[in-house]
Amino acid sequence: MSVNEHRPPPADKKFESLEYTDEHSRTFVFGDEDHTLGNSLRHVLMGRKETTFCGYSVPHPSEPKMNVRLQTSTSKTAVEVLKDGLHELVEICDLFDFTLDSAIAGYEAREKDAGAESKGQSKSV
Repeated sequence: MSVNEHRPPPADKKFESLEYTDEHSRTFVFGDEDHTLGNSLRHVLMGRKETTFCGYSVPHPSEPKMNVRLQTSTSKTAVEVLKDGLHELVEICDLFDFTLDSAIAGYEAREKDAGAESKGQSKSV
C-alpha cells in the first residue's frame, strides 16, 4: 500500500459546535472535511460584515476533522453567521456549476459547428 492510499477512519461526528459562554465566539468542528471546505468557508465568512475574526485549521492529516473559529459582532451570533455563510457558499457553488455547464455546452456547440463546416468544405473541393 502506498502513502497516498492511506485513508483516515471516518469521523465520529459530522458536525459539532463547541460551547462557550459568549454566543458571538465559537469553534465549529466539521467531521470528514479538509482545506477544500475550510478555506472556501473562511473566505466567505470573512467577507461578511458581522465577522470580526475567522480562521480554520486541520489539526493533522490523519484526523478526519476541520476546525473553524468564528467571532462576530453583536448584531448576529456565530451560529447565525455560519448558517448565512454556508448558504452563500452553496449559492456560489450553484453559480459556478451553472457557468461551467454553460461554457461546456457553448464549447461543444462551437466544436460541432466547426466539424460540420470542415466536412462541408472538404466535399466542395
